[in-house]
Amino acid sequence: MEFLHDFENLDEEVKELLQNYKHKKATVYEPCTLKNYKECLIGLSEELGLLNVSYIFNPYLDVEHDTLQPESLVRLINAAWTLLHHYKNVAAKAESLAEQNHQLEHSNKQLNGCVNRLKEKLCSEENESRACVASAQRISDRSDDLLQTLAETRKQLTKVTKQKETLEKALRNEISKLKRENDKLTDKLRNKSDTKASCTDVCDSTLIQLRERDRKNRAVIAQLQSNNQELLREVLALKEEIILTGVKGFKLESGKKP
Repeated sequence: MEFLHDFENLDEEVKELLQNYKHKKATVYEPCTLKNYKECLIGLSEELGLLNVSYIFNPYLDVEHDTLQPESLVRLINAAWTLLHHYKNVAAKAESLAEQNHQLEHSNKQLNGCVNRLKEKLCSEENESRACVASAQRISDRSDDLLQTLAETRKQLTKVTKQKETLEKALRNEISKLKRENDKLTDKLRNKSDTKASCTDVCDSTLIQLRERDRKNRAVIAQLQSNNQELLREVLALKEEIILTGVKGFKLESGKKP
């Protein structure tokens, strides 16, 4: 009866092992003792099977009089050596992977540093680009103002030029008129100087008047010429001021830092 009871217990353990194998689940580990070494060897066989290490333990064939058969012991030793080699290979691979991981982490840090520098450079270039756009807009607005000022100055210059030409024309006409009148009076006095001696005084008086008038006309001509020169100087100064204003404004806008 005791043997049958042990067999029933063993059958339950085999069912558990089969169930665990079906679900690829390892059996529960228990510390090995002289009483449960068979169950431990069965569990070890299942564990090694899950790791693709060949070891099969049959408690009915590999144990005789509670003694492990040499063949089973040899299989266990071979399985242990195989498992040890697997462990060494896995440990070497793990060490190699750890070294590669360390190198990759170092490379990753360098790449992150490069990425951060590129981001900073990109941000700086974007800021410079926005500053350049703003500067270009200011220059464009300034250019519009300068163009408007230049257009108004051109109108003023055209007006002053026309006034100058009109004044010069009027001056030439006045000079021609004065010359003609002077010539007429001179001829008239010359023709009458021989007829009447009493006309000498009159001629002297007329000559004095003509000379005075000529002096005044020459003064007017000189004044007109001086005014003309002053207008020319003002026009040149206005042109120079416009040019310098445009150049200084352009340099000022170009010299600003973003």
